[in-house]
Amino acid sequence: MHTDDRPPRLTHPADPVTAGAPRRGTRVQQAEENLMSNFVVFLHVASAALLMGGAVASRLAERAVGAANDLATLRGALDVLRRMSRINPALALLLLASGAWLGRHGMWATPWFLLAVASWFANLILVARFVLPHQRTLGMAVDRASEGPVPPAVDAQRSASAPAYAHDAMIGLDFGVLVLMIVKPGMEWALAAPVLGAALMVTIRRAGRAAGDSQLVPAAPAR
Repeated sequence: MHTDDRPPRLTHPADPVTAGAPRRGTRVQQAEENLMSNFVVFLHVASAALLMGGAVASRLAERAVGAANDLATLRGALDVLRRMSRINPALALLLLASGAWLGRHGMWATPWFLLAVASWFANLILVARFVLPHQRTLGMAVDRASEGPVPPAVDAQRSASAPAYAHDAMIGLDFGVLVLMIVKPGMEWALAAPVLGAALMVTIRRAGRAAGDSQLVPAAPAR
């Protein structure tokens, strides 16, 4: 009988370094993904908070625009308003991009996330349709005017109601989106947050204008 003179194969135990590499690699990859996700969440919330803060600050700057009595002061207030608004497009794009990235991880199925995206596009429509055109036309009207008191035509233009209400609605929507990102409510409350935020800010504006108009009404002469 022929026997095989080759030495038998030796079986070595699995190298613990090699055997554990895939598992450790998976853990490292998961840790990196979690770190990236947390960073994107931070960018998302920070951009929303900065947008809301910028909107509130621009609201205060608008008061300076409305209170200016001469063209030089009005030009200065408009310049401050323009400077404060420069970073808003970048923050809005950062908010949208970070939201789209987070949406890859299942958030598109949540009602609050969809309403936050809808609020972003609603703000885009408001700023493109009302706020920016008004600031542009008012700035051109002020540039065409000479020095001295604010002309009646420029005063009427800066007191336009539609851009002011649109700006207030944007502030309310920003506040509603911030609430959505923090609370993450169900459909009913998710829908209420941006709607109530916008309605509240518009109501405050209307109440302020009504109070201002009542102060302008001359008192009846005493008999």
